[in-house]
Amino acid sequence: MIAITTQTIKSMARGALAVSAVSLIAACSPPPAAKVLADTSERYILTSYHEFSTTSLQLAEAAAQFCAAPTQSSETFEEVRTQWRRSVIAWSGVQNLQFGPLLVDNQAWKIQFWPDKKNLIARKVETLLRSEEALDIKRIDDSSVVVQGLSSLEYLLFDQAAGKLDSYSNATGARRCDLLVAVATHLHGVAAGLYDAWRPEGGDYLHSFIKTGKNNPEYPDDSIALANLLDTLVAGVELIKRDKFERPLGLDSDTGRAQIYLLEWWRSQYAKEAITANLNSLQTLFNANDGYGLDDYLTDVKQRGDLSTKIQQGFTSSIASAKAIPNSLFSTAKPREQAELIAFQSELSQLLSLLRTDLPEALGISLGFNAKDGD
Repeated sequence: MIAITTQTIKSMARGALAVSAVSLIAACSPPPAAKVLADTSERYILTSYHEFSTTSLQLAEAAAQFCAAPTQSSETFEEVRTQWRRSVIAWSGVQNLQFGPLLVDNQAWKIQFWPDKKNLIARKVETLLRSEEALDIKRIDDSSVVVQGLSSLEYLLFDQAAGKLDSYSNATGARRCDLLVAVATHLHGVAAGLYDAWRPEGGDYLHSFIKTGKNNPEYPDDSIALANLLDTLVAGVELIKRDKFERPLGLDSDTGRAQIYLLEWWRSQYAKEAITANLNSLQTLFNANDGYGLDDYLTDVKQRGDLSTKIQQGFTSSIASAKAIPNSLFSTAKPREQAELIAFQSELSQLLSLLRTDLPEALGISLGFNAKDGD
């Protein structure tokens, strides 16, 4: 017979408590899919909207400071341009999201009117400047999306004829300043509204997205919410490859006819930087900004760590190829003969294949209606 001592009983009790604690922790831990939704939303989506709201506010403040000075200076003008670039990078972080408040009431169009195939931005902005209407935020709010957002601001800040410092010191300078401030202020209102729609203290779309279930009409189960993340990845890379790169540079057809004015941000020659920011943001969405993301879900739940690694490498290689392109895309000559462009196109094609074919199969989730088919 084994003697049961007081010490033995204490040891057994401690062991039982330890097992109970582990069981309790396991019971309280969210399932992997729910963890993906929570970490991706809180660590990437919410922070990205906050960054866009913050940078757009700094842009509005820089525009107001520039226009409030008795004489406009090159230093304050360049500061407005700098804040515009920062806002573009921040916008690139949420531009590709295929769900949520961004899709309601033309919010994305209010931020960016692109592509502008008929040069409507220049025509509409100049028409507004020639009018006798007060150019305040209400007028911009009531206007077409063509004169709202970052696209209109790009024209006012970077157009070769209308976006120079001299444009703000001539006869129409005061009205141009009024418009600059009004559009920048309106942009911040849109950006702040989107952030507020997501944050728990506001519209709390965050809760709707991560708390799936039968009482959630939009997301009755985790797979539908995960499908939105999948759609965002696929549609985001497709948009870069087709609309931001191949079509403007004539790399999508046998004719090779470039349509350079279809480039995103061609006036500021900031297309390459925006593409790089898009890819960075999509990779951050995939890995939930180092939280528990789709990359971990693939490895832990689907036992496809090999695919997770390939996708991570695909993003890293695509970003490196984008950065290796010399000069701006707008100044590229003979795109079909430039090795760096062809290399970037190849990297995008390989990444898109992984996201569009391999990833849905591994996740057991079909692409939704938001993802483009590439045709």
